[in-house]
Amino acid sequence: MPPPKSGFLFPSRMVSFDSEIRDYARQSFQIGRSLIEGVLELTRRINGLRGIGLPAAYVSGYLRTARASGATRLQRADAMHAWVMVWCGGEIGWIGFDPTNNLVASDEHIVLAVGRDYTDVAPIDGVIVTSGGQRIDASVNVVPVN
Repeated sequence: MPPPKSGFLFPSRMVSFDSEIRDYARQSFQIGRSLIEGVLELTRRINGLRGIGLPAAYVSGYLRTARASGATRLQRADAMHAWVMVWCGGEIGWIGFDPTNNLVASDEHIVLAVGRDYTDVAPIDGVIVTSGGQRIDASVNVVPVN
């Protein structure tokens, strides 16, 4: 779980507060609509919550790829994946939302790191100085262990 929600209310190097984006996001949070319904509706329209005062965390991890027979395979399985967690109040806590797959994050979303954006949780960082070409190739299979 992420640190206290106050750290996720502020802009970061990759997420700024723009009044037009804030106004656009606010449209998803109508009177009478629950916070979770609002976040789900907003994930269908755009990714961005902090601009309207909601603590939102960038989550980096993997998706479990062993799916039930006949189930739709989730996008970005077998590779790094990212989704958002939103603070939904003291009674509910942090809820993950996966805009790539248009669903609420579940036990199939394996958290590796939590931050304000990709730069807070990048799995690799640095500079390579070399001649010639390079290629990085990685694959991951996430399966349950009994």
